[in-house]
Amino acid sequence: MITAVAVLSLLSLAGCGSGGEDDTATPTPTPIPELPEVTGTPDPQQLGWVLSDLGGEVELDDGLRLSAEVGEVFVPDDFGSYDDSGRYALVVVSATNGTGAPLTLDGAVVECVVDGIPAERATFDGITVAPPSVVEEGADAAWSEACSLGEGQGLEFGLGIGDRDAVWFMGAVEG
Repeated sequence: MITAVAVLSLLSLAGCGSGGEDDTATPTPTPIPELPEVTGTPDPQQLGWVLSDLGGEVELDDGLRLSAEVGEVFVPDDFGSYDDSGRYALVVVSATNGTGAPLTLDGAVVECVVDGIPAERATFDGITVAPPSVVEEGADAAWSEACSLGEGQGLEFGLGIGDRDAVWFMGAVEG
């Protein structure tokens, strides 16, 4: 079985971090794991992948419940001096830990695919919220990610946590 990390990293082109001076953020590259030989976008027949609509909720075999929905479509320049006039989808992710043990989110893999093409994921100070490192048993956690949309409308948002199946939330983005 392909691990969630390997499945999601195959689509990875680049990640971005925030940085800069004062209230200015300039995306900087994040190291990308080595890509496996397989390529493609989410496929309902692929072992190790769970598919859901954006806004839907998925419960994995171990009791972890995940959901992802587009909170808004935004242009970073509208919120500050980001020197980025592209369109981004702000994806709000929620996790409810029903696994029976603390859930570590360090090393979670996030992928964005727009209209079938891997897209940039970015973080922006004051706009996106980083996930917590650990979610205790029975607790809920929420965070947000930004996916570059360009002119696209179809978003596939992938999330891999540990060796669990990769969860892909898919749907059209308005705005």
